[in-house]
Amino acid sequence: METQEIANSSPSTETKLMPAISSASASYSCHTEGVVNEIDFKWTIERLAFLGNLEIWEPLTSTEFSDHKFKLEIVMYDVNHLVIRLILSNLSFLIGVEKITVCNEKCENIFQRNKMVIISPNSTCTDLLYMGKQTLLRCVDSVNGEITIHCKIKSLTRKQPTGKAITATKKDFHKTPTRDNDQDLILRQLEESFEKMLFSDVTFNVRGRKLAAHKNILAMRSPVFAAMFQHPTKEMQTGEVEVEDVDPDVFQEVLRYLYTGLTRSTALDVMAPGLLTAADKYLLDQLKTRCETHLIHQMSSQNCLDLLALTITHHPAEHLKKYAIEYFRRYPGDVMGTDNWKKMKEENPALLCDLHQMVFTAPTV
Repeated sequence: METQEIANSSPSTETKLMPAISSASASYSCHTEGVVNEIDFKWTIERLAFLGNLEIWEPLTSTEFSDHKFKLEIVMYDVNHLVIRLILSNLSFLIGVEKITVCNEKCENIFQRNKMVIISPNSTCTDLLYMGKQTLLRCVDSVNGEITIHCKIKSLTRKQPTGKAITATKKDFHKTPTRDNDQDLILRQLEESFEKMLFSDVTFNVRGRKLAAHKNILAMRSPVFAAMFQHPTKEMQTGEVEVEDVDPDVFQEVLRYLYTGLTRSTALDVMAPGLLTAADKYLLDQLKTRCETHLIHQMSSQNCLDLLALTITHHPAEHLKKYAIEYFRRYPGDVMGTDNWKKMKEENPALLCDLHQMVFTAPTV
């Protein structure tokens, strides 16, 4: 009987050349849980009718409620209108105002808004409900009457991520590596690059003002600059870019945003329309949204017409456009009674006609 001695056979040449590699290593999985918290707040105000004949009065402010320090405020928007405003303190998570209702002492609804209002992190306040002052006061039975504001809020918070070790194989070595906790350091270094502009390789001539920058950072942040610096354009070859259609201060704020992702609130207060136009030119969608949100919060009868014109003379800013149309429809007498309306009627009647047509033909939201 023939016997095969496998155990004692010599290894083949192929076996000798095969390296001994271990293909297992440690890795981790992670789970982050989102938790929705509901807040129900009622604020009763007595003797509001006493303020009926006053053209100017101090804002009425509620106490703070919930652990996150929210509070409501009623302020005069103009002589004929009031607004209920939500004031926030150091908000670092997403919240939504689900419903806000104003009731008289008979528990009858006077004003109500059921549409969810989403408020982004780092916001300090937002307008929730506009009211006609006289309409509100007529619903209060007497000087001693009262109203109750009922506000329902939902907030989204994240629980501390939890993780566990798992086994990774050789194919996992090519996955995206995890980041170190250096984001704050990187942001500080980018801010320093913006302030000092060391080793800059491009110069912008913005209406005679010279501003330096780095091509790689601009190309990484803006598709327009990427196209400009990736091809043999005049700007790429000379390292100089002429900019005639942007204000120098506005362009510097655009550079600040490109380097740091930050926009100064003082700059937004002064130059939000210009930043919106520049953000559209350089395809900076997040900056554009930030400018639209700021302008919506600053909407008034005095600037409604200008903001509405801004949405059609440049690339449409849809959120701003919808809000300006809604505001115009709600307070047409106030808007048409401003100096801006009279000035545009005299200097640019064609644009005024276009705006008028846009307001009254747009679909109702």
